[in-house]
Amino acid sequence: MHLHKKYGLLICAAILLAFIILSFQKTEQPQLAAKTDSIPQEITLLFMGDIMQHMPQIDAAWDENLNRYVYDSCFRYVQPLISSADLAIANFETTLAGKPYSGYPQFCAPDELVQAMLNAGIDLAGTCNNHSCDKGKKGIERTISVMDSLGLQHFGTYKDSLSYRKQNPLLLMKKGFRLAFLNYTYGTNGIPVPAGNIVSLIDTNTIFKDLKAAKDSIPDKIIVFIHWGEEYQREPNDFQKTIARFCFANGADFIIGSHPHVVQPMEWEKASASQKDRIVVWSMGNYVSNQRKRYTDGGAMFSLTLEKKGNSVSVKDCGYHLTWVYNPIKNGKRNYYILPVTQFETDSLFLDKESKAAFNLFTSDSRELLQKNKQVNELPAFSK
Repeated sequence: MHLHKKYGLLICAAILLAFIILSFQKTEQPQLAAKTDSIPQEITLLFMGDIMQHMPQIDAAWDENLNRYVYDSCFRYVQPLISSADLAIANFETTLAGKPYSGYPQFCAPDELVQAMLNAGIDLAGTCNNHSCDKGKKGIERTISVMDSLGLQHFGTYKDSLSYRKQNPLLLMKKGFRLAFLNYTYGTNGIPVPAGNIVSLIDTNTIFKDLKAAKDSIPDKIIVFIHWGEEYQREPNDFQKTIARFCFANGADFIIGSHPHVVQPMEWEKASASQKDRIVVWSMGNYVSNQRKRYTDGGAMFSLTLEKKGNSVSVKDCGYHLTWVYNPIKNGKRNYYILPVTQFETDSLFLDKESKAAFNLFTSDSRELLQKNKQVNELPAFSK
């Protein structure tokens, strides 16, 4: 009898101990989850200007030994910087219509350009610009097909209304961030958009509907990647300012511009009690091209770091990297390299005297202009 009573007390004690442990775990688990949720998440986006292909660039990319086009050397010196970003976005200002290839005024480049972009770390291409229709229906549709086959994400042009409805806005999930992308152009150089195809033109009614659809998808941020402004003008015009105000008023968070082929200023309106962070980059200039006139031989890469705490997303930091296109002749052949300015102003021994002078002029011109920036500064030289 005493033995049974003893076992009974032990069983009761065990049950009571288990109950206490379970209660402790239940009260502790939410606290641990809350602590985990409080750890900020970050994502860095890197934007690049116009990737163009004039005929001298196409000729330069031909490798006689491999019997094919090779573009990797073009991105060699910026590849570490591009790959360091979580999401890298560029303006693709040519088409992939197949042979025969051509430069200005109606662009058509080899497919190998896309592979080199991927090898460099570029994740996303805006295909909507004034040269989208250069090669008609084949140019629009084959560009999309090649990018799809190689795995380069894209937005701005569409084979048909079905793909437009499915893919516009483009929604991307990366590192816990949900981002919505829209792409527009002011026009297509007077070439009509082929029947059935869609090129997203700047139209306030369309932009309003697109921004509403973007907001309805409940993204963390909405990015408008836009082709606008006047060529070779180093300040934004009234049309750019009007469209920017309209986009911001209807839900855009960041506006990233291209087309003028020269750098224009950048502005960051920091978050306040009445509004969220707003950023506009009026023009990033040329990322790579054969244009060599003053102001056109380089551009700026714009870096944007977002931070998420719980459901709140804000701009942690942003800034720019100047880049310059070096095109020396080696062994009787022209070459093209995109150089990060901050690295090569101290490591430029291989630049010839004339190139060094052009490099210095672009650098000084750009820094003088970008003193007009609002809260957007030049970033230091990149190091792994």
